[in-house]
Amino acid sequence: MLLLLFLGSAAAEINHLRLTDDLQRDGALAAERKVPLLLMVSAEECPYCMVMESDYLLPLLRNREYDSKVLIRKIHLDSFDEIKDFSGHPVEPSELSQNYGVWVTPTLLFLNGKGEEVQKRMVGLGVRDFVSAFIDESLALAAKMIR
Repeated sequence: MLLLLFLGSAAAEINHLRLTDDLQRDGALAAERKVPLLLMVSAEECPYCMVMESDYLLPLLRNREYDSKVLIRKIHLDSFDEIKDFSGHPVEPSELSQNYGVWVTPTLLFLNGKGEEVQKRMVGLGVRDFVSAFIDESLALAAKMIR
């Protein structure tokens, strides 16, 4: 009974996606685990981003089955805090977003450990009935490309 309470509280503690400050480190971790890196390009006050995070990505983080399927991180493209890119160079999130050609938030990028897109991105929230299926299918296809 105590174990179930502990596990339940651990899952409940996940209430936001981790903002990355080092994509080189995150890429290396994804490569080590042999999983895709799902990078959500978000904006601070974007209501669609909030829905994407709360309704679709947080449930993946809370589901322990996905620990072996994906590493999820996000950036705020309107932030001025520099992050390390996949080469270890400091870059502003807006510059990184431009490098990927991302202009709409939310955008989900399915990347390998080197930061290369390995599956078609998801731009915007789309039709809500199909978001979960799109993410699952994209993760499965991205995993095949990585392995």
